[in-house]
Amino acid sequence: MADKRCENGHFIDESWDICPYCPQDNSEPEIPIVRPTRNAGDSAGSPGSAPARPALVQQAPATPIVVPPPVSISSASARRDTAAGALLAAASPAAMDRTVATAGLKSADAQQKRYVVGWLVGLNGSARGESFPIRMGRNVIGRDRRSDIVIADDQASSHHADLVFRPEERRFILMDHNSTNGTYVNEMEIEPRRDLTPNDVIRIGSHRFLFAPLCHDGFFWDDEGLLR
Repeated sequence: MADKRCENGHFIDESWDICPYCPQDNSEPEIPIVRPTRNAGDSAGSPGSAPARPALVQQAPATPIVVPPPVSISSASARRDTAAGALLAAASPAAMDRTVATAGLKSADAQQKRYVVGWLVGLNGSARGESFPIRMGRNVIGRDRRSDIVIADDQASSHHADLVFRPEERRFILMDHNSTNGTYVNEMEIEPRRDLTPNDVIRIGSHRFLFAPLCHDGFFWDDEGLLR
């Protein structure tokens, strides 16, 4: 129940110094409106009971909202690329720890190109009329498909023989590779190797081949890859 009136005639509690219904002066600080509350033990009509003073609630200052500036797609992509590059740099080993293959580490045999120096020409069976190139260095002859000269013959071993050309000596050497059925030149078994001459007939299993050399004493590949 109101006990007094303000200057503008509003009924307010006698404990209030400022009327909450009157307009406030702009120069005065803003005071939140808080209504008085009575204790639960006090009755509303009991004489001599004074209402409790309203507690003033202090409002926390509002936190300013900071809006980040717009980010362009290009700048965002650049930041992602920079972050990815940093991760890769951290994960990759130091440059001095890496193993780099150089041409100087290759062997002389790998650097030397294997030119054709002759042929084996099939005389019978499935290889009849076919030519098989003989290249500089070692040529593996056998049933294995990884051989330089593949012979489709059940009597041939996987690695049956080696036909080697030595350019410094200009020699063709046929060597049996411990085969089961042996290697023959002009129907004579070689034990374990033999130098070949033009038109020799080589027999491996049931297949026969004519040896036709390209390089010989007066005809060879020089160091620059020219045929002399």
